[in-house]
Amino acid sequence: MGTGLGVIRRLHRALDALVLAVTVPLMVVMLGCVVWQVLGRYFFGASTSYTDEIARFAFIWVSLLGAAYVLGRRGHIAITALTQLLSAGPRRVLEWIIALLVVGFSVAVMVYGGYALTERAARLVQVSPALQVSMGLVYSVIPISGVLTALYAVLVLAQWASGGEVAEDQVSLD
Repeated sequence: MGTGLGVIRRLHRALDALVLAVTVPLMVVMLGCVVWQVLGRYFFGASTSYTDEIARFAFIWVSLLGAAYVLGRRGHIAITALTQLLSAGPRRVLEWIIALLVVGFSVAVMVYGGYALTERAARLVQVSPALQVSMGLVYSVIPISGVLTALYAVLVLAQWASGGEVAEDQVSLD
C-alpha cells in the first residue's frame, strides 16, 4: 500500500471515529428520552416536554451526522441501473462526477446555507420552547454535516486517485 493511500485511509478511520464518538452517545440519549417518555405517559400518567425536545434534537444531529458517515462508507441507497450498464472507464467518470456534485452541494447548500441559517437563528435569539436552547446550536449540525460530507467525498476521490478502492457497504434485500 502506497504512503498516500495509507494516509488517506488513516484520515478516513479518524473521521469515522470522530463521527461515531458523537453519534453513538446521542443515540443513547435519544433512546433514554424516548423510553422515559413512554414510561412516563403509560405508567405515571405524565410526560415531560424537555425529553421530547432532547429526543428530537438528538435525532436531527444523529440523522445528519449519520448521513455523512454513511456517505463515507458508500452505503447510501443508489440507483445503479445506469452505472451497471457502463464499462469500467465511463463508470469511473460518472462516479467522479457524482462525488464532485456531492462536494459542491455539501459546500454550497449545507455549509454556506446552513451557516447562514445558524447565524440568523443565533442573531435573532431563537430558542426552543421547553429547553430554552439556542436554535442556532440545533441548526449548527447542518454546516457541520456539510463539512463532514464534503470531507468524506474528497477522501473517497483521493482514495480513487491514489489507486485504491473504497469498500461499499451494500445492503441486499435477498
